Amino acid sequence: MVVLGDGGGMGNALQVLRRIREVSLVPCVLLSGKADDVSEIVVLEAGADDLIDRAVPLRALLARIRAVLRRAEWGVVEAVPAVAVNGWRLVPLRRQLLRPDGSECLLTTAEFDLMRLLVDAQGRALTRDDIALGVFRRPFRAEDRTVDNLVLRLRRKLGPKQQYSIKTVRGAGYMFAGFSESGRRVA
Repeated sequence: MVVLGDGGGMGNALQVLRRIREVSLVPCVLLSGKADDVSEIVVLEAGADDLIDRAVPLRALLARIRAVLRRAEWGVVEAVPAVAVNGWRLVPLRRQLLRPDGSECLLTTAEFDLMRLLVDAQGRALTRDDIALGVFRRPFRAEDRTVDNLVLRLRRKLGPKQQYSIKTVRGAGYMFAGFSESGRRVA
């Protein structure tokens, strides 16, 4: 059982929690001085088993910890399949794109689906129709700019150093060329 406190800030506790969840199913409880609805949702979504306010009476705290231990599935998490490219990691099961520094590149559902399609087809151009079917589950229409706008938004979220990781292939569509290590143009 791991009990984390938010003394260094909620962000630090969440980072520790995410790292624990990458390798273990050990029960995790977070103690917080400010356990409101939003922080509770964030902590539970990050993988905590419970968020407990520091002001809770000791007997209630012990009862909640015992309840978490009863429900716990102990063990090591099997490796979560991920695609790693120059330090970037795409984790399909968690629908996450992680930068080389470990921070998450927050993507919408459509942006994540596009990134996954492009990574799965790395080195091969995907047509706008392939992307529209794979992301939006509908055929591409010539007057529709949805695919192009989605690619633009994804490029912006990847950042200026990665602007060449998604290449426009004239007459064909878009292709994932890989992430650049230093922000230089990718071949």
